[in-house]
Amino acid sequence: MRLRPVSLIVTAGAALSLLVGCSAAEVEVSPVTPAAEESQASASNTFCADYSDVGGTLATPSNFQLGLPAEQTIADLSERIAVFDAVTAPDEIATEWQTTRDLYAESVEIAEQTTASEPVMDSRVVEIVGELDEPTGVIRDYLDAEC
Repeated sequence: MRLRPVSLIVTAGAALSLLVGCSAAEVEVSPVTPAAEESQASASNTFCADYSDVGGTLATPSNFQLGLPAEQTIADLSERIAVFDAVTAPDEIATEWQTTRDLYAESVEIAEQTTASEPVMDSRVVEIVGELDEPTGVIRDYLDAEC
């Protein structure tokens, strides 16, 4: 029996497809090694545990209420600063962490120049509240996702 050229091509094509299909192996390439992923997860877990241990909550990095008496503003922001100082932020939020901490500290300095029972209404404090939106939002998003 003689194979026709068309039959020979079809048979050869089918055999080649079978060989290619059986020998093709997909290789996954991961830009991050499993060890690096574990290290990142471990750092995140350590940060979250440390943050919680010192009293940090999702509300810690947020704007603060304007118009409160200076003594109340100082107490509120001093507690937040203590949390920020007690924990080292992960690289993903380190800049926002420091910015937020510095803005809180600046607000405390302004409040300290106000009579204890008087509301803190300095125009710079109003600006600071606006400046806190972005960095505190980034920190809260991180806390929500990782902690």
